[in-house]
Amino acid sequence: MARPVPRASRCPHCNAPFTPQVAKTHYDCGYCGHAFDLDGPPPLQPGPRAPRPGQKNPQVVMRVAGIAVMVLMGVMGAVFSRASGGPDVPGPRPVSSPVVPGAPPEPPSPKRGPFQWVEQGAPVFADVNGDGTEDLIGHVSQHEAGTGFRQVVAAFDGRTFQTLWESAPAEGPDTSRYVKVIAQNGRLVMSEQRKLNLLELATGKRLGHAPLTDSPRRLCIPPGDTTSVWVEVKDHQHLLFDTRTARAEPAPQAPKGCATPPESMKSCDVSRPLEHPTTCERSSDPPSDIRGLTVRYLLRSGGYTLALGMRYPGTSVPMVALFEPGNRKPLWHDIVSEKDPLLLRDLSPEVGELTKDAVYVIYVLDQGGRQLIRRDLRTGAVVWDVALPEAQTSAVQPTLWARDGRLYVSDWGSLLALDAATGERIGGIGLGGK
Repeated sequence: MARPVPRASRCPHCNAPFTPQVAKTHYDCGYCGHAFDLDGPPPLQPGPRAPRPGQKNPQVVMRVAGIAVMVLMGVMGAVFSRASGGPDVPGPRPVSSPVVPGAPPEPPSPKRGPFQWVEQGAPVFADVNGDGTEDLIGHVSQHEAGTGFRQVVAAFDGRTFQTLWESAPAEGPDTSRYVKVIAQNGRLVMSEQRKLNLLELATGKRLGHAPLTDSPRRLCIPPGDTTSVWVEVKDHQHLLFDTRTARAEPAPQAPKGCATPPESMKSCDVSRPLEHPTTCERSSDPPSDIRGLTVRYLLRSGGYTLALGMRYPGTSVPMVALFEPGNRKPLWHDIVSEKDPLLLRDLSPEVGELTKDAVYVIYVLDQGGRQLIRRDLRTGAVVWDVALPEAQTSAVQPTLWARDGRLYVSDWGSLLALDAATGERIGGIGLGGK
C-alpha cells in the first residue's frame, strides 16, 4: 500500500517547509542542506551542522544560487518599475516566526471609592509611625464597583491623612456595626461579630485572637489596668482580654468605669459611641432652674455640666448654659451664637463637647447649614464660629472628639479635623474630610 502524502512538512533542523513525495522518506533540505529521514529519529543537535572543509553539496549550491537570482531579479524589477512610474510590485515576503501567545492579562482591580468613616465607632488616637503627631485608627468602609462595600480597620497618618495600613475583619451580616478598636499596652484590640483580634499597633499585623459568644457591644480599659481590655458582649458573656497573651477569661461584672447605663427615656442618640468620655442624657432637670431656658440635654465631663435647650417663653431660639462642679448656679448661659437670633433654626442643639478650657456646640441656621462654635469654658466668650460641610441625609448625629490641640467631627462618612485654636480645617478622612 502506498504511503499517504502529508499535507505539510518541515525540516527538523531549520523548520523550513518542504513538499514530501510519495514513497520517499529521505530528503535533503533545500534551505540548510541537511539530510534527514521522515521515519528516522529526530536529530540530536538542535542547530545546523557546519560542512566539512573542502566538501560542498552541489545540490545545495544550485538551490541557493537559484534563490539568490530570483531575489536579485525581483529587486531589479522593483527598481525599474519605480523609475518608469509603474505600479509597485511587492517582493517576496519573508517567512515569519510562529507567534507564541503570552500570558493572559490580569483582571483589573475593582474600582474603589473613597473611604467612609463609620460614625458609631470610637477612633483610636496614637502615634503609629513615630513622627510626633497622633495618627488615627478606626473602622471605615469603601465602595467597590460590583461587590458592594468593603469593611476594614485602617490607620491614617495624622499629618497627611493617608493610609498607613489596613486589616480586614471577617465578613458577616453585622460587620459594619460591631467592628470596634481600642489601644492598650502598645497593641490594638479589634472586635468582630464573633471574635476578638490582637494586632500590632504599628503595622496592623495579626498577633492572636479569641472567640466571642455573641456580638460585642463595647470595649473598655479598666481604670489603672495597663494590659487588659474588658469586652461587653450582647449575651452578657463578658470577657477580660489580655493583650500580652491574646487569651480571654470570663468577667461577668463590669469593672468600675466600664458599666454601660441601660437604655431608657433619658438615653441620648442611640448612635452615639458608648466609648465617648463625655456622658449625655435627655433631661429637663438641670442643676438649677434658669429663667427663660427649657433644657433638653445634659452633657457632663470633668465635673462640669453643659445644658442644651431652647428659650421659653419668647421666640424659640437655641440656648446653652454651663454649670461648674458643685455649684447649682450657672457659670454662664446665653443664646447658642452671637448671630441674629432670627437667623437660627428653632431647634435645640444636641451635640456638644467639654474640655478643660473650651465648650463646643453644633447648631443649625434657619437658612443655611450647620455651624460649630467654640466658647471659653470660664467666661462663655465666643472664640470662633465656623460652618461645617453640608450634611447629607442621615439619622446619625455628629460626634465631637477633642484631642491634642485638634477637634475631630465624625459626621456622615467623614472624620473632619479642625485646629482647636482657630477652627480652621486641617484635613480629614472620608467623603467630607478632604
